[in-house]
Amino acid sequence: MRGSQGLLGPLFRHDCRIAINTVRATFSGLHDRLIAVTMLLAALAVVYSWFADQSWKIAAWAALGAGIMVGMGAARMVAARLSFHGSDGLLAAEALHPTKRRRYMVAWYGIGIALLAGITLIARPSLLIVAAPAYLAGVFVAQITANIALPGAGVGKARPGWTIRRCLQHPGAGIVAAMILLLSLLPAYTVETNARMTVIGIEAVLLALPLTVVDDAIVRFMTISGHGSWSIVGRHARGMLPFAGVTIPACWFAFGPIAAGIVAAVLAALLLLTALRVLAYCCHGKRFADFLTSILAALLILVASSMPVALPFVVVAILGQLQRRAAAKTWLLA
Repeated sequence: MRGSQGLLGPLFRHDCRIAINTVRATFSGLHDRLIAVTMLLAALAVVYSWFADQSWKIAAWAALGAGIMVGMGAARMVAARLSFHGSDGLLAAEALHPTKRRRYMVAWYGIGIALLAGITLIARPSLLIVAAPAYLAGVFVAQITANIALPGAGVGKARPGWTIRRCLQHPGAGIVAAMILLLSLLPAYTVETNARMTVIGIEAVLLALPLTVVDDAIVRFMTISGHGSWSIVGRHARGMLPFAGVTIPACWFAFGPIAAGIVAAVLAALLLLTALRVLAYCCHGKRFADFLTSILAALLILVASSMPVALPFVVVAILGQLQRRAAAKTWLLA
């Protein structure tokens, strides 16, 4: 036992304890644990159902993409933790030691690939030969790109970042994005209907996605200052609502109800993503909130693709649970 603890190191055990305590605090009540277990089992059932219904080629591509994204996400989280420990943590000496850094990274990467392997074995065991190498490739790519620094990337970035975020959250940004979308769709009359609908959906995503920007510091400040969670969501949706008000009627008039329905579906999905991020930031820190939002978004995508009838009920359950936790954090200054 002592040998294994010495091999893992105090840095890894420290973060393990933090993770365990965070999970315990998040799911402290029996009701919360039952909901978490139910959602986990439902998510695994949806994953199994989706992969079972697909051909091996399609399932392999999905496993490849998921493995790469999980690997890159794991590498970014580990790098962020090491950066924190090396500068502001209690175990800076451990975090700055090359050998102990490598042990820490290998330990967390091992946990990540073990979790991915377990889910893959449940979904479709034959995909393990794709998911595991994809995970390692994602880790490798994240490690390589993390060492590439852009010239001048750290100079003067705080003020422009705030300016861009404020502009994107302004209602005028939604109107400008809507006009760009409508002007870019003028040549769409020259292509066939199916291609036109695809172009409309892709451009709606590309132009509306920047309007979903959420600043975790603002969300946390508004929460502890007494703002309700839904009012914070509304503040961050100020750019999307004018975008919807302009593009949906215009697409209906110009391209028909199907095009308007595609734009409405895209905006509803992005608005839901914004609400998930805001409510998660109200309850948790940025890293855990981003991780939680990714898991919930993946769950909703799987439910929408395999059991669309159950999607509204799952959405209501998730939003209700997050809103209840966010309400408990309002005015909480500690």
